[in-house]
Amino acid sequence: MSQQTFFFSDLDGTLEDSRRDMTDAVHAVRAALTLPARTDAAVMPNVNRGMAELYAACFDDWLAQWPGPQTDALAMLTRLYETEYAGRIAATTRLYDGIREALQALAGAGKVIVITNKPEALSRLLLQALGVAEQITDVMGGDTLKEGKPSPLPLHVAGARHGFEPGRDRAFMIGDTAADVRCGKAFGATTVWCAWGYLSAPPEPAPDRVAAHPSALLQLLAA
Repeated sequence: MSQQTFFFSDLDGTLEDSRRDMTDAVHAVRAALTLPARTDAAVMPNVNRGMAELYAACFDDWLAQWPGPQTDALAMLTRLYETEYAGRIAATTRLYDGIREALQALAGAGKVIVITNKPEALSRLLLQALGVAEQITDVMGGDTLKEGKPSPLPLHVAGARHGFEPGRDRAFMIGDTAADVRCGKAFGATTVWCAWGYLSAPPEPAPDRVAAHPSALLQLLAA
């Protein structure tokens, strides 16, 4: 079999900016639970750090009052939040300029697999709403496996599922956070930091490459 190229990509902060819709979902759930309103500034920094941290930071007052096991409280929060967020999945979320074209080019040259800590069903729903699901080979969400980023497990499982062969095939991990870089390096992929994402400076550990604009991802095709 000839060499294949795998483009593993983060979702939030890499392909799109979903912070507004995720923040509005938090506001709606807090209102449904009759909790005091919080400002955008208090909520938004917590919506891109994984679902466990979102629940812990944005609903800490409600969780502290829960009389039973915290697992039951988190299960209820998960149902409430995922239902609310699904209903507004792309109300304001849009692809970053140039991402649609980049995805088309990458999909034409290899396999594009989304590796995200957003729940898998919501991730697939969002990709469909944004009109790019056909360019995506597979999606590994934060709830797909027992481990998510920065663990490299999602890359290993997705790679095995789609025929990745170490030593033969090329792999890139594209993302905007330290978790993306760490999981990519642990897998053995060339790591690419997206400068247009949620961070203003490259994370540690340092990525192998920096892409200043989505159009720069096309350079990976000639790498």
